[in-house]
Amino acid sequence: VWHRHRELTSHVVGLFRLFGVLLPHVSAMAIGIRGISTVFLTVLTLVSAISAFIFGILFDQYLEQLSANFRGELKSNKLPCIRSTLDDCSNDNTDKCWVYCCPEQSQYFCFRSPVVGLYCQDSSTGCGDPNWCRDLADVPQTCATEICQTHEMVKRTTMFAYIVAGVGVFIDVVDIITIRTAPSEVVCKYAVNIASSLVKWVAFGIVLGAGTPEFLSDLEAARCFNGDGMQLLKDARAMFVSFTIVQVLSAVLSMVLAPCSAYWGGKLGARQVPDVK
Repeated sequence: VWHRHRELTSHVVGLFRLFGVLLPHVSAMAIGIRGISTVFLTVLTLVSAISAFIFGILFDQYLEQLSANFRGELKSNKLPCIRSTLDDCSNDNTDKCWVYCCPEQSQYFCFRSPVVGLYCQDSSTGCGDPNWCRDLADVPQTCATEICQTHEMVKRTTMFAYIVAGVGVFIDVVDIITIRTAPSEVVCKYAVNIASSLVKWVAFGIVLGAGTPEFLSDLEAARCFNGDGMQLLKDARAMFVSFTIVQVLSAVLSMVLAPCSAYWGGKLGARQVPDVK
């Protein structure tokens, strides 16, 4: 059992050295179970924070890809069932459909609506809810409908959320640096853990407050894209769910580390306590 303990301790110490934060005077024999737990939780907190940051970026990129073909030339095979006409055939220039109104070599055909004017519809892909998809595409480019405004808010808040998540990653890095540079500063390390947890909860609250889950559910139900687009939407939902789960996990771990930091600071030794005056 003692040999297994030494081997496990050596592996954890080696992992901490990988992050460049191990205290020089703490050996594998002296770190103890508490030190191993602290190292494990600290590393897991940072890894989960980085994962949430990456999931947030991917979710934002997938949302951008879903919107890429609403106007202009086609940029991918993720096609909406309804989109705006090309710039040469905008509602400001004409009120009649022409052959050049929709992208060439595509299944789009021009139609005229009394609500939004000229628009292009994919003949190979039927919209589940044409009116919902029409408002999402924002054909007149005024974003006057509630659906379009919600879509824009979701995109803006997603970018803000992963930026805030990145701040959480930075604070976790500061926490690891504190273990090496100021192990006895219990108040500082406790404050860093609390700040990290609060920032992560803010990032989580931003995407929920914007109504992102409801918007994604409505978007999937409306079926506004072809097969490739709907698959991208499913991937986007998976990234969103992953972001929220991992972000909450990282926030909880930061909160768990806070009382440990308040008592022991960054001391990892089995019998070490901070030099608090």
